[in-house]
Amino acid sequence: MLFARRTRHRRVSWAVVFLTVFSCFGLASSTQANATTASGNFSAISPSATIVDTRSGLGVSTALGAASTNTFQVLGQGGVPSSGVSAVSLDITAANATSSGSYLELWPDGTTKPYPASSIDFSSSADVSNSTIVAAGSDGKIDVYNSSGSADLIVHVNGYFTSDGAAPSPGGYVPVTQSRLVDTRDGTGAPQEKIAPGGTLNIQVDGVDGITDEGSVYANITVPSPGSAGTLYAYAAGGSAGQPAVDYKSVTTSQGAVIPVGVNGQITLKNGSSTQSVDVVLDVYGYFTQASSGDGVFTAAQDRLLDTRTSTAIPADSSISVLVAGNDGIPTSFGAAVLNLTTTAQQNSGYLRVWPTGQPMPSTTSVDNFQANTSTADLVIAQPGDQGAVSIYNASSGTIQLIVDLQGWFSIDGNDDSGALTTLPPVDPPETDLTDAPTDPAAASSEPALPTDAPTGNAPAGVYCDNAGGIYKPTSLGGKYIHAIGPYQSNYNGTSHSETTTFTAEASGTVGVSFSGSLKVSANELVSKQEYTYGLSLSVSLTAKLGNSVTATIPSHKTVSAKYGVWRRHITGTSYILYSNCTHSASSTISSYTPYTVGWYTWQS
Repeated sequence: MLFARRTRHRRVSWAVVFLTVFSCFGLASSTQANATTASGNFSAISPSATIVDTRSGLGVSTALGAASTNTFQVLGQGGVPSSGVSAVSLDITAANATSSGSYLELWPDGTTKPYPASSIDFSSSADVSNSTIVAAGSDGKIDVYNSSGSADLIVHVNGYFTSDGAAPSPGGYVPVTQSRLVDTRDGTGAPQEKIAPGGTLNIQVDGVDGITDEGSVYANITVPSPGSAGTLYAYAAGGSAGQPAVDYKSVTTSQGAVIPVGVNGQITLKNGSSTQSVDVVLDVYGYFTQASSGDGVFTAAQDRLLDTRTSTAIPADSSISVLVAGNDGIPTSFGAAVLNLTTTAQQNSGYLRVWPTGQPMPSTTSVDNFQANTSTADLVIAQPGDQGAVSIYNASSGTIQLIVDLQGWFSIDGNDDSGALTTLPPVDPPETDLTDAPTDPAAASSEPALPTDAPTGNAPAGVYCDNAGGIYKPTSLGGKYIHAIGPYQSNYNGTSHSETTTFTAEASGTVGVSFSGSLKVSANELVSKQEYTYGLSLSVSLTAKLGNSVTATIPSHKTVSAKYGVWRRHITGTSYILYSNCTHSASSTISSYTPYTVGWYTWQS
């Protein structure tokens, strides 16, 4: 049973799918969870580089044999650093396959092969591609398994994730409300015309759908009914095309892709066919920032979340909810999940839609366009909804079997130094009470007085400084700390299974900027300088409200505790007075804690 202290709790019923082994296409099912691998921020490689091509012996000397495992080096290859890398973003292609129903599975070398899992499904002859994110082994290598027949393997690398302990790098992930950025069939976001053979199309990304300060964008690319097979390139505008992003078939083909953003905030799509024009559809799901900190960092994890072949097929025009939170250490609140979706045994052609559970289904975006009686796979970075679940809709006139494999997840906001979180702070409630001066008793109580000290040194002759006065300069962005409002709350789960609990705020209060040192400017100017320097949204003070709540999962015989309050960023800087003759007073080191959001901090014991 749950033992509560100063909190309300409720049990939420979730559908549980009991999974058993089933071997069709090698997509066998299991309830066993696999270990996670901590990772960090994303850096794009532009243009993408080929690190494996068995047709020429690059990376792997020969074609993949039936039921065989091969190993290839990824660290130190194709622009990937030789150290400080935890996972890589790859485009993989199976070519010249001889089996009518095979699949590839990738995992870190030196670890146990995850079972079950798959990255790409293919049949004989036609080239098939998909994107995947895979953790690198401690030796910098990745293993690949081919289930049946023989097939050539081509691997392009388009980016990598830094490992914990590496220096901060650009690349936090920011999910956006998914939208259709381009559809050349009806003129959405581009001229209503096909891309000519060998032709290109520039697409504006920056400033669209809330995307800003982006380094790369994550999107699903669809080539509808091209007529014959070909390739499509997606790369930074003004840059080189690199390797194909999609190997499309003669029928509608879709694939998730991480695309670097180039000049003027644009990406370029290029039709690799020399004989046919093609339409293109581009649906955007999120982007990787150029900022050196903040936003969601990545943790790699391989696990099977769903296999409907062991339960019930998804009916036509119906949806299913897949719980992501609670698997492989994923908290209730997280930014996005990296999922590989595989459809098989479908009665008719169609596609999938993926969106946050509890929100309205999108009317336009799609992933994993499939044909009848085939198996296809598509990578998606999906934003979660209620209880950390995603919804998936079968947009076809027949039943489908669906397999959902987890490849990793992004936190809501990385670089958190306040402790081991099971729930990261949400931005709710949105309303704030701002004041010119902090009201927290521990913070500064008023505007600083001008100093009485005299300038040192001789005044330069004929020199006058227009910006004379108080100066503050941020020098170092530190971690995040919560200033709790009211006592913390705890719930103990005395049952033999996981339970959920809801913590509700029982106190309200205002928290402002707190600092040490001799500050020579107002609190407002301190915050303004910090926002400008680090691209953050900060406040002089924020108020935590009554009634805000958060839901957490409690494992069997564990306790989850929660604090509610105002989160603040620790920022170090210097402050001094600049005099009109351009001399200045002695500098003072300023250690400040500046409010940025109201939310929860939860932990497990």
